[in-house]
Amino acid sequence: MFDPLALAGKHGILMQCAPLRASGGCTDGQRVWLDEHLTDLEARCALTHEIVNISRGYDRHQLAAMDDLVRAQTAWLLVPPEAITKHVGSQLDEWHLAQELGVTERMLVDRLHFASAVELQALREAGVLGWVAC
Repeated sequence: MFDPLALAGKHGILMQCAPLRASGGCTDGQRVWLDEHLTDLEARCALTHEIVNISRGYDRHQLAAMDDLVRAQTAWLLVPPEAITKHVGSQLDEWHLAQELGVTERMLVDRLHFASAVELQALREAGVLGWVAC
């Protein structure tokens, strides 16, 4: 499982909790601030998103198109294809599958939204996408 805390530590990314109003996290390219009210799962997803921003050289809010690329990469890091397919046949709903994968429902939806056509077809054939309209 991808560990954003370990990666942040390895790269010397400083993290701080703060009362953020507009988002779950933000960065200046060297530090990450996470909203102090996030759950552990939300913080894991927000931290990964901000690490991806830093890896791309972003140090402030991005345009929607750029943020889509960050969201796609974040979702892929947190939910690789094999993580979803290992739950084939478990008949988990979206919330329970997200919990099993260690992500928020929004991150799971992002992962499926940004999946390639080949990935989506494989997931459909495996019976994983029965509850998701993609």
